[in-house]
Amino acid sequence: MLNNKAFLGINLDLLENPKYKNLDSRAMMLYALYADRYSASMNNARLGNTAFVDDMGVFIRFTNELAARVLHVSKQKITDFRKELSDLDLIKVVREGLKGYKIYVYPVQQTPNNVELLLPWKNHTITVQKITSDWTILSKIEFCKNLKLSSQNVDINVSRISESTCSSKNDTSLSHSSLSHVFLNNNDLDDSARTRKENEIQSNQLNKNPYHSLPEKIKTSFVDVFGFITRPMAMELHSLIHQSNEDMVNYVITSSKGHKITNAIAYIKAAITKALKRGDKCVQDMINFYNENVKNTFIPSRNTRNSKRYMSEEEVNAMVTKDEEEMRKNEPEFYAKIMRIKQRTQAKKFNRPMIPIYSLGE
Repeated sequence: MLNNKAFLGINLDLLENPKYKNLDSRAMMLYALYADRYSASMNNARLGNTAFVDDMGVFIRFTNELAARVLHVSKQKITDFRKELSDLDLIKVVREGLKGYKIYVYPVQQTPNNVELLLPWKNHTITVQKITSDWTILSKIEFCKNLKLSSQNVDINVSRISESTCSSKNDTSLSHSSLSHVFLNNNDLDDSARTRKENEIQSNQLNKNPYHSLPEKIKTSFVDVFGFITRPMAMELHSLIHQSNEDMVNYVITSSKGHKITNAIAYIKAAITKALKRGDKCVQDMINFYNENVKNTFIPSRNTRNSKRYMSEEEVNAMVTKDEEEMRKNEPEFYAKIMRIKQRTQAKKFNRPMIPIYSLGE
């Protein structure tokens, strides 16, 4: 009886790479726990659950209490191990108010090629290669066409399908150890095989992650401006590209850099929708609209307002002189009274006794 057990893997580069030679083995175990939890958060993000995704990427929550119980050490030890991992850029810990900490897990650096491996018989990297067998559905059909019904090596069960559009004399069900139970019409084998192959390709395309089929420049621009792309985001981006084109979507993304945007997809969708309503067909149309209607419109920024908050000394003196001249013409008596007060104030200022200031020791 075979019992499959779950296990916690240690990245061999933690043992081989000289960069981690001083890392405690228990800290390596802690990193393995974090990496295992990170894979769960990443899988949830791919399925559209963004509860563990923020502007910095995918994160995990793993308390020191739980880690201490799992590794059979104290909480203080976990704190020390976590600091070791942080110093080696394997994790980043960010405080999140009263909720605890967010932990961002980073990949382990590969062992340099010039380092002699301690475990040379172990594979440090895994290569996954997909192999398509020559024994395809089409070859199976060709094989069946060449079979003789009198052959004793193949068990052929004939059954009648009442609802089939094929002739009742040719309705057969082939059952063989290497063949699936598929009803075939010997007169139209090639057409049936082609139809099933097209259906299989369409099914595979639907099951693929839409992120991988996004154009590279869209992925690069979006990650640079907004961050991580989830599966629902990728589907929305595909829809926007289909409605307009790849360059228009990329222009909206790149021009959004530096702006505070809380919902990236909603912003891009609104920009593309407005552009299509205006009749824009390409990026140049969007640039022309921006230059003619938005760029030349002056919107005072915070820096502009702050720059006009204080006046220079020359501007103040000019304003005072202007006000005094208007006062002298319109209200001469009040102006004369103000001038007398001003002269007395200046006289007191210049006649004020000077207090000598001495340095210590004089």
